Amino acid sequence: MLKKNDIVDVISPGTACTRDELEKIKNYVKKIGLTPRIFLEKETSLAKSTSHEFASIDAKIRFEQLKKSIESADSKIIWCTRGGYGSAEILPLLQKMKKPKQQKIFIGFSDISALNIFLIQQWGWQVISAPMLVQLTFNKVSKKSEKGILDLIFGKKKELKYQLISAATIKQTAPAIVTGGCTSVLSSHFGTNNQLDWHNKILFLEDEGEDGERLDRYFHQIVTIIDETKKKPRAIILGNFLQANPHGTPRAENIKIAVRKFSEKLEKIVPVFAEKTHCLGHGEGMMPLVLGAKAEIIKNGFLVQKINTIF
Repeated sequence: MLKKNDIVDVISPGTACTRDELEKIKNYVKKIGLTPRIFLEKETSLAKSTSHEFASIDAKIRFEQLKKSIESADSKIIWCTRGGYGSAEILPLLQKMKKPKQQKIFIGFSDISALNIFLIQQWGWQVISAPMLVQLTFNKVSKKSEKGILDLIFGKKKELKYQLISAATIKQTAPAIVTGGCTSVLSSHFGTNNQLDWHNKILFLEDEGEDGERLDRYFHQIVTIIDETKKKPRAIILGNFLQANPHGTPRAENIKIAVRKFSEKLEKIVPVFAEKTHCLGHGEGMMPLVLGAKAEIIKNGFLVQKINTIF
């Protein structure tokens, strides 16, 4: 866990930040008692914002920033500025990199799910699905959400515990690795060497800004892969799908239809649960979940991760 003044390596693997945004991010990191460091800061930032979320910085430069952060011996944590788009473009370079001796705390979700898959499956890292630095710096998440991730990285939490709901009776499961993330990003890696391995794991799924019909398509892919490969998760946890993004408001009822269809297709194969308060995944109330680490579903209907067994 972190101590006061520890170095935070700040990276932008996907959509870049403006230099003004980075200055505010550095001030935020200092405010919470840590020391920000941004390798290749000028090369990986923009003078002004763009009208799109494509990654404007060359993938080789973004990879070099990540590589320096991974290899630096004096930091314990790598924290992504934002998701956006483009993280997958640096995967071919990351796949050629030798596994480092030192594992670091890695925080990122959304588009960063592409990197999370690799870090968990190829290097055995644990990554935290939690608010990224743009969200925290610009008050895009609640104070409770901010406290959740800060308490976790500073060692003030003994466990993460989230209430689950299910149409069926909830039965206790043996501890299993939690994996997954942003559903649309995960689906874009099906059929590649970065495809998510969910066999005998707890599969966590969430997303934002996707309408019910698109979600149904992703869910159908997952059901088909489970059916054809006979490799199935031990359980599926559905996080937040309902909160919209700036590109349009999904129709909540259609999302609920897609979720219901997904659950019904799998009801005799894999237990499907929903997190009750919609605090896992995109949303103002986002709380942390450690991917690549074990958790268990206990019979009174909670997903529990013991922190002292993680970091």
